[in-house]
Amino acid sequence: HFRASGGRFRGTGTHLRSRKTRSACPVAVILFLSLFFSISILPTPGLSAREDSASLLFRKTAGIYDTRVYIVEKGDRIADILQYKLGAEKIPYSVIRRMNPKIRDLNRIYPGQEILFPILEKPALSKSQPSPPETPPLRPPSAASPDKEPAAEAYKIKEGDSISRIILTELKVNPPDALPTYRLIRELNPGISDPNTLQAGTLLKLPPDLARERTSSPEPRQATPSLALTIGNETTTPPSTTPPPTTRMSPAAEALLGTIRSVIGKMKGSVTASGNYFIPIRENAQITIDCSLIPVAELDDGTTVFLDFENRLSEDLKGLIRQGWPGAGFLAREELRDGLSCLRGIIRASRNYTMAKTDGPFTLTTKPEILVFTDWMISGKAKAGLAPYLQGLFLLGDANRPLSADEVGFIQKNGLYVTEIREGRTVTSVPATAAAPAPVSIIPDLKGLNGISFAERFLNVLGEKPARNSEVKIFEQSRDGFNLSVAPDLLLWKGGKRYILHSKKLPEQFVRILQTAGTELIFCGDQETGRPFVETLLRGISMPFSFGYFSFRIPEDDKRPRLAVSFAALKTMVGGEPLYLIDFDLPPEARILFQSSRGGRIIRY
Repeated sequence: HFRASGGRFRGTGTHLRSRKTRSACPVAVILFLSLFFSISILPTPGLSAREDSASLLFRKTAGIYDTRVYIVEKGDRIADILQYKLGAEKIPYSVIRRMNPKIRDLNRIYPGQEILFPILEKPALSKSQPSPPETPPLRPPSAASPDKEPAAEAYKIKEGDSISRIILTELKVNPPDALPTYRLIRELNPGISDPNTLQAGTLLKLPPDLARERTSSPEPRQATPSLALTIGNETTTPPSTTPPPTTRMSPAAEALLGTIRSVIGKMKGSVTASGNYFIPIRENAQITIDCSLIPVAELDDGTTVFLDFENRLSEDLKGLIRQGWPGAGFLAREELRDGLSCLRGIIRASRNYTMAKTDGPFTLTTKPEILVFTDWMISGKAKAGLAPYLQGLFLLGDANRPLSADEVGFIQKNGLYVTEIREGRTVTSVPATAAAPAPVSIIPDLKGLNGISFAERFLNVLGEKPARNSEVKIFEQSRDGFNLSVAPDLLLWKGGKRYILHSKKLPEQFVRILQTAGTELIFCGDQETGRPFVETLLRGISMPFSFGYFSFRIPEDDKRPRLAVSFAALKTMVGGEPLYLIDFDLPPEARILFQSSRGGRIIRY
């Protein structure tokens, strides 16, 4: 499918990027890119792996012009320059605009400006007009420019020869200098209408300095590796003295890619390690990267980094890519020694993300307080309506067990993505059933209950069996001459002692009589709730308790935990098992974190 917003085409391993190109090149390079050649890095059959990873092809395009520079004089207009000073046939303004992108409005030109014009025919200037200055021919940097040019040397075309092979192989010109050399050969051979169709036996004049270097230099100049030249439909690969590397990445590189892919994927980015990746340079130029040899990491903020495991990309080629794509980044072999170094390099190129070693815990929630102990933290700037991006990297030792899938799920639901790494590889979370120890039991909470309803439910949680609809006698006829009894809301027998829980206050005389008889009364008002009421109930039934700050680690058996859970609670013991009474909401997904080798139960009041 094609996703227009990202400009990416999937299904064939091909990626497209379309960006506005800013030119910082000299005029000669602009001509090189926009008028004469398309640049592509494409795999060519028979090339070495290094050459196959990034081959630079120069393609001849339709509409090739000779050019000249005109310096604007006072009172000049474009139409007048074309008609009276250049004497050329009508040239479309669109062509002039394309050749002079820095001139915003051709109707507003100023004295001293330099304007580049195509020459469609030999200028026929009037006698009254001075000849404009001739544009010096472009020459390769390696060619000398003496005051007096020596005579051109002839080369006899062989069967199967091509102009590109002669330039690259015979003259040993570096590919960046190929275009100026090609133009120079055309100037020296005006009788050859099409240098791309050379007949065997034809004499071709070559630039004297380069031809002399070809015959006299014992050591050939090493052409830039991984580049090829195409003129017309013919492609030639420059010679390279560099031995071809292996065509597959090492197992270590494959493992490193897996780690990077896991981390970048959680950032809504991607790592491409197959197919081709196209990089537009100008309107008619592109570079193609073989991702199986040079993987590409992309972040959702537009950051693109090429992972050059074997240092296949030359500095010249990197510079060419940066000219058309200033945001592109490159990581060489030295920066790809491990996953952390690679991730730091990728994120360092980003405008939106940062990666730093952590020096303290990260607070995931405040009630309960859950602290996360990461080794590295990847942070992203907040976007409209979204919280800042966070991803924690945990480095595990051999003895550290991974977090359970439920634990990871809870952490990530609270805004922190989790990646655990052991020996350079990402670790899969263990299933919840395999994680030890057993989770703390969560009692259905008592929130919303009060008075007698709360007391009855709470006593049941404590393992007691309060009774309703009971009768307690205060006076008896046989003893006191009359009968008087009360019907408590709840009656509890605990440890041989009787407890009355009543929602209405009894007269002091009745209370004294009941207490004298060994009966304890606990007042449970209709609105009674919260911690004070819980303490009243526990104290009333003579059950020891304490209020404090309790914590445990996850994993419990690790010397260095990844999480620490702390919370304030009332604690009592029921049947030798701790019972924690909390007054805050505990999300259902957080219950898995309340694990402890000591066991215990938790109730929300």
